[in-house]
Amino acid sequence: MIAKAALAIAMVWLPTSAALAFGQEGHSIIGEIANRRLTAQALTAVENALGRGHSLAAVGSWADDVRDARPTTYNWHFVDLPLAADAYDANRDCKLVPAKGDCIIAELGRLKKELSCAPTNEAKAEALKFTVHFVGDVHQPLHTVLEKRGGNGVDVTSMIKGNTCRPTANDPNKCVTASNLHQMWDGVLITRFVWNWGSYVDRLEEGWLKSPEAANAEQGSIQDWVEQSHKEARIAWDAVPADTKLTDDYLSAMVPILDRQLGRGGLRLARFLNEAYANTDCSGQ
Repeated sequence: MIAKAALAIAMVWLPTSAALAFGQEGHSIIGEIANRRLTAQALTAVENALGRGHSLAAVGSWADDVRDARPTTYNWHFVDLPLAADAYDANRDCKLVPAKGDCIIAELGRLKKELSCAPTNEAKAEALKFTVHFVGDVHQPLHTVLEKRGGNGVDVTSMIKGNTCRPTANDPNKCVTASNLHQMWDGVLITRFVWNWGSYVDRLEEGWLKSPEAANAEQGSIQDWVEQSHKEARIAWDAVPADTKLTDDYLSAMVPILDRQLGRGGLRLARFLNEAYANTDCSGQ
């Protein structure tokens, strides 16, 4: 009880847009989709960095694990665009905060070079783990929103049953939980929709990833990806009802966005790594 209370207090007072990040499920889904699309050269580089048999899905949450111990990485998990903004403005949205860093766009730009050109294998492994995580975070829509700390300040009550929660006669309110909008998108929506993240990967492989919408979805710059996620965030934000009670109707409306964002994240992570590991020019390092 004490630990839960402490966590709740900490979540309330987090001063940034991201309490955590796309949860373990989201990062694993994106990592697995990407892992299946790496070139031979990229697969070899990943194996050299992480060791034989390691999957991108397994390291997707590492950056959250080290965040408290490495506060200078804190702001790398998100970029704060005002909801009304249509485009990213580096001067407005990516200011350097002493001891906390700048933003996810700036850091991903640096990581693309570090993946191949960091001076040690340990540094290359860290660059890879950060990359897997941050490309995932770019695709969690609320990681691109300034207001209410990216939805951490938007309290909601989840009444979503989805496919994985079944109330019983003894516990008719089993599925009702208090949370906030950011936490819902970090993982609750995924875990109400499927029993495990592997099932979501299979669903995307047989569904959205074969759709016309997925064709060339890996294209664009990191800024383009952020701005696209921001548009999805507006939809997710505006769909919250006035009473802030989220039901299965909200989940049904948001699943297409989840599909797009998780699928895009996997395709784009693969492209990011394939391009980074194909570049062997480390001049200027």
